[in-house]
Amino acid sequence: MANGFSHAMKHSNIAVLETPEPDWFKTSPQKGTWASWLIHGNHYGTLIDLPPKTQLDTDRGNFFIVLQGCVVAYGLSPDGQSKGVFVDALRKGDMIWPLQPKQVRFGYETRSHTFLLSVSKSKYEEFMKANSYSETVLMAAELNLMTKHSQAAQFLFAKDLDRIKRVITMLVEHPDSRPTARGIEVQASKDEIRTLAGVERRSGSRAFKVLEEEGLMKFDGYKTFFFQSPSEVSACAAVLT
Repeated sequence: MANGFSHAMKHSNIAVLETPEPDWFKTSPQKGTWASWLIHGNHYGTLIDLPPKTQLDTDRGNFFIVLQGCVVAYGLSPDGQSKGVFVDALRKGDMIWPLQPKQVRFGYETRSHTFLLSVSKSKYEEFMKANSYSETVLMAAELNLMTKHSQAAQFLFAKDLDRIKRVITMLVEHPDSRPTARGIEVQASKDEIRTLAGVERRSGSRAFKVLEEEGLMKFDGYKTFFFQSPSEVSACAAVLT
């Protein structure tokens, strides 16, 4: 679990105060500045460095801000023991915090080498008091998370191809992806995409074949694919005809 902080260390190359505010932040009806969250987080918290596949244990009351990398948010199964629906690929500026017990529970796991600003449970109350309208801001963050969970749950009834497309789109739109001459480069294997989409291997293979035949994506080795938007594919086809 991440709360052991066995990988925690200081990193001078991570500019905490340059972390952009998340899109949902502006939806909070009352709030202080985003800079104040970063400044107080830097004061009360610690910069930690986590490898891929590290689970974050929010049950212990820690608060996190993503500074770099990707954290997968997923809805837990009713028993809380296994991963459920893939909700979001968290990015720079997104918050992870201990939600009040509700019907929906969330789990978090780093997808890539990730840097987080972590405020421990012992400092959490002071940190929250230091930020203006902190409860209102977290309500906006929770509304955003629950909305995305609702959208993700609808895809449980979608075709496997559409479920695969949803995951690919979210990974392509994440800042970890990289524009290249071959398309947008994403570090992700077929197995990882299938798992996030909740699709069986055989059906997933058919979906990948369709997407590759359409020219939307092309795998390069085991853990990388290149994505081209439908408009780019159409433009390439026009040049070739």
